[in-house]
Amino acid sequence: MNHHHNPAERAERTERAEGSEPTGSAWGRSQTDSLRITRDVVYGRARIHIHSQPQDRELTLDLYQPSDCQPGDGRPALVMAFGGAFHRGDKRQDEFEQAGQRNTPVSAYCAALAGRGYVAASIDYRLVQEDPDPGVTPVIGNPQAIPLSRVAYVRQLLGLPPATAEMVWAGMEAAVDDMTQSVTFLQAQAHALGLDAARIAVGGFSAGARTALGCAYGERSPVAAVVSLSGFMADDDLLRLVVPGQRLPPALFVTGEHDLDYIAHQAGKLHAHFGQVGLMSQAWTVPEASHFYAAERPALDAHGRQATVGEAVMAFLDEVLDADQAAGRRTTRAEATVASTDRAMPAPITRP
Repeated sequence: MNHHHNPAERAERTERAEGSEPTGSAWGRSQTDSLRITRDVVYGRARIHIHSQPQDRELTLDLYQPSDCQPGDGRPALVMAFGGAFHRGDKRQDEFEQAGQRNTPVSAYCAALAGRGYVAASIDYRLVQEDPDPGVTPVIGNPQAIPLSRVAYVRQLLGLPPATAEMVWAGMEAAVDDMTQSVTFLQAQAHALGLDAARIAVGGFSAGARTALGCAYGERSPVAAVVSLSGFMADDDLLRLVVPGQRLPPALFVTGEHDLDYIAHQAGKLHAHFGQVGLMSQAWTVPEASHFYAAERPALDAHGRQATVGEAVMAFLDEVLDADQAAGRRTTRAEATVASTDRAMPAPITRP
């Protein structure tokens, strides 16, 4: 049975944004004028409560389109996953504050990109507390090596008991599977939604960025680029999944100077390894920033160039998705880089 709903059938959830997208950040508000936002589009179903009363639940996304977007436009697209340590946040609001610093929610990035002519989607995905089915295509090689410091802090805030590494691993794998399913849905609906199936990028903040990295390099979802805002990939997974000779997408890595310790430690390694295997990437650092930084914050790249975080994201996507080309173009530099054919899967992980 096909559980995917045609967005046209959900017109009652479609609204025109007039600067009203919920965000404490001013960034992106000017671009929200005259956008078309379609809420709660069902992109799939997935299993939860697998150790108690297994059931499927709907997976939904919010779709952001320019007001003049039409079927067949062939626009570049971005799929974003929210942050929250795989325990909190949602597709409309993942804005958090710590020590006076606050991040821009992924919904604001979606609104800003749609204001620039993109189609964007902010996705819902299963959380650890839902006891989700981790699937049969694991991307994390060693669950016991997952950094749990941030998870432990968030669970304490939520009044939850400590989680085992296996519980967190299952939530992470489920999130990756969900994002992969969202990309498949958008590719199948590309013409109707006015996007180019060959120019879909994935990204996210924190847990969402880790999810995007797993989707692109673990599941080998045929995406054109990755935007990682304080994402993480362990050394063993990086070396196993990001290898020479594969058609893998370029990546943008943004990290706060004083980010979570394991993310800050890994940031330079990700960029360096991509260069070693011949993959294009950019690495940007937000000076004096913690894990939570706004899109308006100035950042520096590895060559000393300065831009705001939002500007760096926009410029990267414009470049790798050939966003300056006319709508409807099908043969792109990104497509040549990440063609879905000959996309070899990484070696399978044997789980006990």
